[in-house]
Amino acid sequence: MTADDFPPDCRATLTINLGAVITNYKHCGKLASTAECAAVVKANAYGMGSEQVARTLFNQAGCRSFFVANLTEAITLRRVVPTAVIYVLNGIFPAHTDYFIHHNIRPVLNDPGQIKLWSELDQTGTRPCAVHFDTGINRLGLSSEETRSFVTDTALRKKLNIALIMSHLACADDAANPMNSQQLNKFTAIRQHFPDVAASLANSGGILLGPDYHFDLVRPGLMIFGGNPHRGKEAENIDPVCRISGRILQLRQLESGQTVGYGVSWTADRPCHIAIINIGYADGYPQLFNNCGRVYINGRMLPVIGRVSMDMIAVDVSELNPDEINVRTGVELLGEHITLEMASEVSTLSQYEILTGVRERYQRIYQ
Repeated sequence: MTADDFPPDCRATLTINLGAVITNYKHCGKLASTAECAAVVKANAYGMGSEQVARTLFNQAGCRSFFVANLTEAITLRRVVPTAVIYVLNGIFPAHTDYFIHHNIRPVLNDPGQIKLWSELDQTGTRPCAVHFDTGINRLGLSSEETRSFVTDTALRKKLNIALIMSHLACADDAANPMNSQQLNKFTAIRQHFPDVAASLANSGGILLGPDYHFDLVRPGLMIFGGNPHRGKEAENIDPVCRISGRILQLRQLESGQTVGYGVSWTADRPCHIAIINIGYADGYPQLFNNCGRVYINGRMLPVIGRVSMDMIAVDVSELNPDEINVRTGVELLGEHITLEMASEVSTLSQYEILTGVRERYQRIYQ
């Protein structure tokens, strides 16, 4: 044993099921069977570990195209999947051009300045890129006026090797929202100007909107990691990917009238038993779970009480027989029983925020 060794259970645990990642990715591919299925692995693969996830998807699931947010993520990913197609959603900036070329990374060009930069850099018109057209979300992408100018600029377009045109849906999580069809119509009209270029509109939610939204390439992220992109409708054949589990640090008995935690935001209205668990907001379990979170212990769903602390939470375990639990008993905070969707509903956090909020302090186990 060395000074760098750690006991296996001194931290809360994040278990990532790479088999479920493969299953979920393949299900996305089946739903969009006429399109290529890429994978969005930005934000460290939604907190699950981009290197492990991308390597698994490339080697075991056949994924050949990946999307990340920025150049740092792309360079990190290139070391893991040396022959994959990698797109950077944030685009390209003058100081970054050499890195894109050296690492064979494709920029998503989001404005006329980025288009001009890439066209001047690639005089031969052989380096692939993507062009992003905004169809209503008003974040990145060419505006309507910029789009009209670009599609009619034949000389400029000839200087680019456009491998993909894309847009991004604003309301894909709400199938009934008319914004979806409005964006679809706008993107379809733009696509007419690029008949020989692959097109992409659908994220996870967009995949579930149906074949009209699939085009040539879909870009799932949330569904790969076990999330449900459609509110109020169960996502079929999507398996949980991560399990967050902690341990009981201490068991306490309270009398009626005693309080728990900072700010005395919870008061016992009866004699009760509580358990202190080794997880807090420093692990990515935020205070939006104050007095509303749920955990799963020995077959029971139990309430988080009081304010979430930096390193611990309190749970009312009065429903359990005292003989059932002890110090070190395992506690599920997210997983098969406490799903992403359930955690999102009680906390008002989006499923994306819960996943990407996962911190490095966990002991990570890859299955």
